[in-house]
Amino acid sequence: MTSSTPYPPVNPDDPQYPASMPVPAYPAQYAAMPSPYPMLRTSGLCVAGMVVGILALIGFWIPIGDVVMGVIAIGLSWAGLQQSSRPGYSGRGMAIAGLVCGGVAMIPAIIVMIFFFTAATAVTTCGAFC
Repeated sequence: MTSSTPYPPVNPDDPQYPASMPVPAYPAQYAAMPSPYPMLRTSGLCVAGMVVGILALIGFWIPIGDVVMGVIAIGLSWAGLQQSSRPGYSGRGMAIAGLVCGGVAMIPAIIVMIFFFTAATAVTTCGAFC
C-alpha cells in the first residue's frame, strides 16, 4: 500500500465487497468512537440576559420600562454567569455582554427618566404635589 490513503485498495472482484454493498467510507473500528469532549449546553439565562440587555439598549427612551429591563438584564446575566461557571454549561461571553448592555442602558434611561418627570411636573401649574 503505497498510496496516501489509510484504507486498503478495493478490488471490484473481491467477494468481500459485492456490487450491492457500498464500500465503507471509514474503517469499522472508528464507527462508534465517542467524541473526545462532552457536549456543552448553552445557558438559557445567558441568552435571555443578553437579549433583554440589547432590548434595553434599543429602548433607552422608554422612561420606566428601560430601567426595569436593565435590572432584569443584569439579574439574568448574573445568574447566567454563575450557571456558565458550572461544568457542562457555556455562554460566559453572552452573560458578560448582557451585564454590560444592561448596565450601559440604565445610564441614559435614568437621565431620560429624570428629564421626563421634570418636564411632566413643569407642565402642571402647581408642581408635582398638587
